[in-house]
Amino acid sequence: MPQSDLHVRVAVTGGGATGAMVAWHLLRARPDLGADSVAIIEPRSRLGAGQAYGTSDPVHRINVPAARMSIDTQAPGDFNSWLDHAALKADDPDAFTPDGHIYPSRAAFGAYLAARLAPEQKAGRLLHIQERATSIQKDGDGWKITTGSGRSLRADAVVIATSHLPPSLPGPLRAIAEDARLITDPWPDGALDNIPPDARIAIAGTGLTMADIVASLTARGHHGVITAFSRRGLRSRGHAAGTPAPVGDFTTDPARTANAILALIRKAISDNPEHPWQDVLDAARRQGPAIWSALPLEERRRLIRHLRPFWDVHRFRIAPQIEAVLDRRLAERSLRILAARIENIEAASDGITLTIRPRNSASQILKAEYVINATGPDHAGLLTRNACLRSLHLQGLIEADPTGLGIHTSSDHRAFSKGLSHDRLFIAGPMSRGTFGELMGLPEVTANAESVARALADTIPLLPQHTCIGV
Repeated sequence: MPQSDLHVRVAVTGGGATGAMVAWHLLRARPDLGADSVAIIEPRSRLGAGQAYGTSDPVHRINVPAARMSIDTQAPGDFNSWLDHAALKADDPDAFTPDGHIYPSRAAFGAYLAARLAPEQKAGRLLHIQERATSIQKDGDGWKITTGSGRSLRADAVVIATSHLPPSLPGPLRAIAEDARLITDPWPDGALDNIPPDARIAIAGTGLTMADIVASLTARGHHGVITAFSRRGLRSRGHAAGTPAPVGDFTTDPARTANAILALIRKAISDNPEHPWQDVLDAARRQGPAIWSALPLEERRRLIRHLRPFWDVHRFRIAPQIEAVLDRRLAERSLRILAARIENIEAASDGITLTIRPRNSASQILKAEYVINATGPDHAGLLTRNACLRSLHLQGLIEADPTGLGIHTSSDHRAFSKGLSHDRLFIAGPMSRGTFGELMGLPEVTANAESVARALADTIPLLPQHTCIGV
């Protein structure tokens, strides 16, 4: 595309699942929007991929059955219907589980989102600007977005749908930050390729990322000892067999404290012994916005400090195929999961020596050839490490959410700072979870994207279409 300015009705920064779904729902809600109406600014070659669904590793599977994932909450089986089951059985028979569920690769869901957007791109209503947004400036009643190449784009409204930041290094690991045997970010393609099959590995983190790393290494033939550790040593749980049947009422008389929420969940599990605990957690997840909105700010913070790690490992479950890999390696003792913290780390020519302190125990020495950082996205660095968000923050247009979970967002999805919400600057997806609660998995992300799109559709006036200057 030429370097002259393009003027669109809506610019979406970030073309992962959230950005893709916001654009799709907006264009469905506003069929009057014509050519060059919506632009997604995303450096990846394919829209819909993002960090979660852009992985090319076939063992990285969706974490819930395909029948429960969709771009549209009104068509919950859309992804499952889109899948070519015969081709999937031929190419990836392990995607099918004995209880009838399907867990294809995460890349398959990314391809599905891209396929749903393709007609809008072909019609010219949706543009993919394959660059990274580096700055957003207020420009009269609209916005000016600058990309990494120096190109400018003008928009009447902007949606921030930026993906998660790469993990930051825990303090002790920074001592060997320049060592090639420290894998600071396990997500880029090829990050694990140089690890020998018999290498001893230490993984900082025991959640979903750790599970994916172990599955990927195992598929490559790795059989060396892996030691994964985190403060609490919690690993992600698996799904119950059969069809989910959520049970539990957490909204009729909503809890006002974190402890009360925990008590209600425990009581629901106790009162429904015929249901697996997963059914109770699924009910709490579905009622999450009401549960979250009933909590005062200090109780939200208390829940994040004390209960969030336990919620995460029960709520964000792993596919049965990955759970089987972890269980097998634990049984073989080629995988250890510890509740421990790093006290010291030293690198030498023959390996890396970690001093770790398990909970309620004396310090131990752990030898490894490779150390992998799996501590999760760097939410704390959101407003400083991302150039685009930093530019908005410096203008006073966005601020950190009081809970520390993302960007302060009003109840109608607008950026909120200094006591004011900012018209035509919208926050979508997990970055707004401080306001809405659970927004880290589908279908919550889908419902949020639909709501953002409705707010956008109501905001954009019915005006003559802008033209693309110089095209």
